[in-house]
Amino acid sequence: MFTFGGQFILQKFKLISMLCLKKSLILPLLLSGTTMIAQQRGPRQRTELLKDPIVEAIVAEGGQRSQLEQLGHELLDGIGPRLVGTPEMKQAGDWAIAKYKSWGIAAHSEKWGVWRGWQRGPAHIDMVYPRLKSLEGTQLAWSPGTNGKTVSAEIILLPEVTDSVTFAKWLPAVKGKFVMISMLQPTGRPDNNWKEFGTAESVAKMNKERDALTEAWTQRIRRTGYTARTLAAALENAGASGIVSSYWSKAVGANKIFGANTKRFLPSIFL
Repeated sequence: MFTFGGQFILQKFKLISMLCLKKSLILPLLLSGTTMIAQQRGPRQRTELLKDPIVEAIVAEGGQRSQLEQLGHELLDGIGPRLVGTPEMKQAGDWAIAKYKSWGIAAHSEKWGVWRGWQRGPAHIDMVYPRLKSLEGTQLAWSPGTNGKTVSAEIILLPEVTDSVTFAKWLPAVKGKFVMISMLQPTGRPDNNWKEFGTAESVAKMNKERDALTEAWTQRIRRTGYTARTLAAALENAGASGIVSSYWSKAVGANKIFGANTKRFLPSIFL
């Protein structure tokens, strides 16, 4: 059993160094390409190409007058993640337009699509039985919150049923409970760890076991009569208190967090 209370508040990510790294690659690649072209020409042509005013202007702009750090600070630290439908997405768009106009570049926003508005708030998850432990997790995008209230409920696992009729008979059992709908991974080590430290036999055994578990879980969901995308709505309509999921990308700390498939009142959390 565990308790959960969550709204939405935007999290801050320190990504300036990553952005700087990616941007800094542009100049070496540009110069590398220029050099390769120059090597195919004579000495005079090489000199003229390297003194091209456009190339020199690009080099000077990136090396002497770069605004990358300041822009990264304003966008990433000041505004933060620009998730679809959040106020910060609009704020980032307004910031970009104002920035372009300050540089003398005409810019305006275009409406594209219709999205549910939302904003991530604080979320705290505790296991309260058989012992007390705070858990690391977050709500999925567009997940309903708990209206500031703490929800305590038993947690159960999606059962293995023979067909959709059997699942329909079981479905009322989710009322008032958190339902885990993701497969338990047999290992937390990424594949490159297994290849580096494991034997060929142990790697083969793990891959075979994981493939079998993945296929078995796929069939478990399929036999409910729903898909991974429609199952959440069925649990919501049956009165579940929440949905717990996990989607590991087979790399250390690389979990994928997508949008919730619940809409009205059922929070979807990721552990």
